[in-house]
Amino acid sequence: MKYLLITGLLLSAGCSNHMNQEQCESANWHAIGVSDAWHNEQISHAQDYVDACEEYGVNPDMKAWRSGYLSALHNQCPASLALKYVVEGKSYTGPCLADPEFHQTLKANAAEAKKKIEINRIETRLQEIEVAKSKHAKNSEDLGWEEYQLQQELLDLKGTYQVADPEPVNKVIR
Repeated sequence: MKYLLITGLLLSAGCSNHMNQEQCESANWHAIGVSDAWHNEQISHAQDYVDACEEYGVNPDMKAWRSGYLSALHNQCPASLALKYVVEGKSYTGPCLADPEFHQTLKANAAEAKKKIEINRIETRLQEIEVAKSKHAKNSEDLGWEEYQLQQELLDLKGTYQVADPEPVNKVIR
């Protein structure tokens, strides 16, 4: 009960700089971590507790705080939220980046989305070149070079095809 009351006082204070020695010594750091995650605090907020309790010679249990923070963060930051940001083309800089699954989903899908946008841009330009080449035969050499370069970029983006088991050039030598 004492720990619950102290945790409640900490949470109602809202700022770790108002912690007294008793709060620093008996805080439920796991619960504080959970609360901080639900209040959208950045993971760097943990340093505020270290600084506040340092003057009393108390080292907060940052392992417990981080455990609580990450467990709550994982619940409020599903990978589907990361996908939503990617689909909407929005960047995200909030506390969910501390959740490894969210961060990885956001990063991987953002890279994939950028790749798709670039592929669409190249394919659109290739179509424009085809139309221009059919209309203007005199620029076809310059357009042909641009077309070649874009096709190479497209191959790089899409990945090249590989033959599973290539046939040897000289069938006698194996």
